Amino acid sequence: MYINWDKKYETGIEKIDKQHKELFDIINKLHKNVIIEKDGSLVNELLMELKIFTINHFSTEEKLFKKYNYPQEADHLKTHQIFTKMISDNLFDVTSTRLTQGYKILDFLKGWLIKHILVHDMEYVSYLKKQTGILADIKNDIIF
Repeated sequence: MYINWDKKYETGIEKIDKQHKELFDIINKLHKNVIIEKDGSLVNELLMELKIFTINHFSTEEKLFKKYNYPQEADHLKTHQIFTKMISDNLFDVTSTRLTQGYKILDFLKGWLIKHILVHDMEYVSYLKKQTGILADIKNDIIF
């Protein structure tokens, strides 16, 4: 099943929402290659694209945490580490076929991304919204 973007995933932070949509797109490309085409030839390429993109995305979030003193930063970073490790482990899995590898990681990716956005990301968004003027500041932040 493809994962479709929905308003419930919106954080209200344009750059974060744009990055989340891109994550959905990469996972959907993997879904297409593995589930629909039953091919698996693009698994490593897409996992590498996902890894590179998530490193950039996580960096964006982590800059926000530091700048605005997010109190749950350490816990959130652990979720990022779990995700990055899962991607890396699957990139270098030489014991499975690419198709098997794709099946194995797709469920994890879909579940992780949705839960991560709806639970963990919405926690920091809630924190930022409670801080006067922060969301407006983020929109005008040129280094963000």
